[in-house]
Amino acid sequence: RAQSHIYLWLDLKRQIAGQQSLHWHSFGNLFSSLQQTMIADSGSSEDVLQHTGGGKALNLWRMSRFHFCRVPSWFCLTTAAFDAFVEENELVSLLTVSQDLHAKAEAVEEAFKSSRVPQSLEEEIVARLDQEHFTGRFVAVRSSGTDEDSAAHSFAGQFESYLFRRGRVEVMEAVRQCWASCFSERVMKHRQDCGMALSGVKMAVVIQVMINSECSGVAFSRHPLKPISSTCSYVEAVYGQGEGLVSGELSSDGYEVDRTTLAVTSKVAEKDEMFVQAPDGGVVKIDVPNEKRKEPVLTQNQAVEVGQLVVVLETNLGRPQDFEWAYEEGTLYCLQVRPVATLPPTCFLDFSVSGSVPTLWDNSNIVESYSGVTSPLTFSFAAEAYCRVYTLSLKIAGVPDDILERYKPYLANMLGFVRGNVYYNLMNWYRSLSLLPIGDTSKFMDTMMGVKQALEPELERAFGAISETAPKYGIWTKVKVMAGIAHKVFYIDSLVDGFFANFNKHYEAFLALNLEAMSLVELTDYLKHLYQNMMDKWEVPVYNDTYVMIFFGLLKKLVSRFLCVGDDTKAQSLQNDLLCGQGDVESTKPTKTLMKIAEYVDSTGGALREWFLTERDEVAQLVDSGKKQVGSGGSGSGTVRQRRSSAASVNRKENGGGDLAAQKSEVLRQIRDFLMLYGFRCVNEMKLESKTLHDDPGFVLDAIVGYVRSQSYSVDAMERREKEIKEAAEAEVAAKLPIHKRVFFNWVLFHARRGVRHRENTRFARTKMWGCFRSVFRAIGNCLARLGLIDQKMDVFYLTIDEIFAFVDGRSVTNNLHGLVELRRAETEGYEKSLPPPERFMTRGACGPYWLFPSLVDDMNLLKQLEAEASSDPNVLTGTPCCPGVVEAAVRVVYSIDEARGLDDEILVTSRTDPGWVPLYPLCKGLLIERGSLLSHSAVVARELGLPTIVGISGGLMKRLKTGMKVRMDGGKGKVTIVRDGDAHEEDTQEPEES
Repeated sequence: RAQSHIYLWLDLKRQIAGQQSLHWHSFGNLFSSLQQTMIADSGSSEDVLQHTGGGKALNLWRMSRFHFCRVPSWFCLTTAAFDAFVEENELVSLLTVSQDLHAKAEAVEEAFKSSRVPQSLEEEIVARLDQEHFTGRFVAVRSSGTDEDSAAHSFAGQFESYLFRRGRVEVMEAVRQCWASCFSERVMKHRQDCGMALSGVKMAVVIQVMINSECSGVAFSRHPLKPISSTCSYVEAVYGQGEGLVSGELSSDGYEVDRTTLAVTSKVAEKDEMFVQAPDGGVVKIDVPNEKRKEPVLTQNQAVEVGQLVVVLETNLGRPQDFEWAYEEGTLYCLQVRPVATLPPTCFLDFSVSGSVPTLWDNSNIVESYSGVTSPLTFSFAAEAYCRVYTLSLKIAGVPDDILERYKPYLANMLGFVRGNVYYNLMNWYRSLSLLPIGDTSKFMDTMMGVKQALEPELERAFGAISETAPKYGIWTKVKVMAGIAHKVFYIDSLVDGFFANFNKHYEAFLALNLEAMSLVELTDYLKHLYQNMMDKWEVPVYNDTYVMIFFGLLKKLVSRFLCVGDDTKAQSLQNDLLCGQGDVESTKPTKTLMKIAEYVDSTGGALREWFLTERDEVAQLVDSGKKQVGSGGSGSGTVRQRRSSAASVNRKENGGGDLAAQKSEVLRQIRDFLMLYGFRCVNEMKLESKTLHDDPGFVLDAIVGYVRSQSYSVDAMERREKEIKEAAEAEVAAKLPIHKRVFFNWVLFHARRGVRHRENTRFARTKMWGCFRSVFRAIGNCLARLGLIDQKMDVFYLTIDEIFAFVDGRSVTNNLHGLVELRRAETEGYEKSLPPPERFMTRGACGPYWLFPSLVDDMNLLKQLEAEASSDPNVLTGTPCCPGVVEAAVRVVYSIDEARGLDDEILVTSRTDPGWVPLYPLCKGLLIERGSLLSHSAVVARELGLPTIVGISGGLMKRLKTGMKVRMDGGKGKVTIVRDGDAHEEDTQEPEES
């Protein structure tokens, strides 16, 4: 019904199309009636209240239709009355949009106070107040905003209400103040934050007989803290008027009322004060009599009466309801009702509407690649990549085509987009892994991905018994698939070599392109070329992931069974130490290269060091003027090999000496070479919309400056520490295992090390491939911007990859790309302002409705109990040990990499990292990360660099630690102890704002 005008227009359009007669006089009469109706009540039409009465009045009208609701008499001044007031007092120009919301609010309030309600309207209001139900009674004058108490926006407590008013003067004054509250600073700011229009705002006003209540309160048809449950309603109650409850000023009793049994569970508060009618009107706060302070406000029967009534209201209105009520002389009155804007319609819980198939969501491990809110283009690209790569890999492994076709819906939905955040659809991951006849892979996958809560048997049954749906292979098919996997494992080194030969060939060809000179058609054709020659050749990294999953899991079992029986923490620590110091891990090379550049700056001479540390802007300008962008053409493969060679052979003795100009030239060359090799890297580098080091090399310069100042650039010392850790772990194995067990153990260890090394190196290649696609998408965005279809090239990341191809190919269902961009931009901004979804949760049936109501997702958090248990000791936090070392130091808590600037021998604390953070590691004494697993990039690189590290820390790491606190971390045991918190500086970090 809220769209009735739109439907009417559509009906008129259909009539025109069908050459039917138009009843223009009926159409005109409707709007004329709406414009002329200045006062409405329960006897008015719903159309009048819907279009001109505001949310509060409309809901009162609806309650008044129910025989089971006792609603105090009321009438409403519609928006037509507001328009008449504004026009008569010539206030139209005052209500224009202003950037200074505070000044505008004060000007409106002053003008409305000094203006007069139109005489005819005032007389009609007074006449209404003289009618039978109002004569001599106090009234409440309440704002009724046109957007208030709707399914989308409640505006709860935003507008003004005036209680116990009587007589012409008091009522007229309250009416004007209600109208002015429509333009208050807090209301306009709320509209701004919600993306609502600031112009054309109007206000209706409800005038209602006042209930002089002995108790009052609010009831919810669903428990606000258990929104997914429909088992109980919830009632809150105070003595006297409900004003103190809705404002949060007074303590209240709480009552849970079971919908089926009507059993009441009460929580009685000590109530010191209450609001009652003041002698001259309005309300006044007084003390609650001593004998009533600890007594329940409601009797058992009253709690049931209110709890049942709000449930009946939900049933009749079709949505969960927020209901204000009051008792006067033992009679229950219904004062207001509004839909709970944060909950879906009641039919959401009806499995015949939404469905009941469960889905398990988890962002362990993948949060390291796609942290926080991600662009639509990145998600659509990643989802397509996962589908293509895993389908191809299973096909080459020998899984029959008919089974792959049957599992196509699962492979196409391995990722989900949860309010802008990328999540694993774990059910589909487990289903896809079940295609491999190698036994139960779920436990190994949980370890590899960092899943905190494995798929326990009872949860597996609730989720559809995945193991029962797995393909039943015949013996020959099983042998064929197993033989294919064994072949890939046996020849993994040569397969990886072949993979890199193909990848490097196409990557160097990409570097030689000039993307900015290519047309839209050429760019989309080149995207298809990249898919065919890079992404569709990605089966080897997937085989290696399976290889890692198997041998990493085996190594974990062997360490626990043979070396650390009964001590899981010690087992994790020893396993990490055995995997430390492998060398030849591609992802550590950028950091080691920067450290060598820092060593050159610090060792060459005082003049160069002084210039580099004090003239950062000049250095940045010189670097930028000489660097070459990836994908800008002119860089053949020979040039790339030359640059790689020169960057890898930084040598202080060869380059030292000479004048300052030569030294500057040399260090600038080294930095440009670094950018040519690694400039595709960035923070959040898997997110295509992220700025790269090419875009902003400032992070590179800051890292070098940090290394120079702290003299943390000795690669040899770092590698020695890694080697010592590994050798100590190997000595422990040799001392504890007899020779026959040691042979098998070392064989498993060899394969685990090899798989982890290949995994990091192929992930580094994945980052390069993502960089190729990022550059092509930016070039496409540039073409679209030049055509005027989007405002700027970066807006392309608000589109999906299918939308881009469809637009270029001529099969797009909409050509309004600008409109799509603005819609997605608004959604993205909303996601960024809200708190992130929980790490692991469940949905049932259609998933989309959950994303519209974040409170439902939060209520389905499967790790709540785990998090609560981890938080029991306020001074201790535990996580997964990754690299040993005991460190006691102050912490630096950061939510973004920008907040880590100037890091100096502190313990770095953050919620998640990605490879773009690695250059910071040599600057800190330890690393504490809220998310991650043993095989997450943070863990692998930290082991390579010998940095004491703990990941996957439960118990609210980011909330309990503040910058400046001193902690003791034991990287071998995965334990963090708060030593002193007196010096914490809470202002140093900014937690994301809760919406």
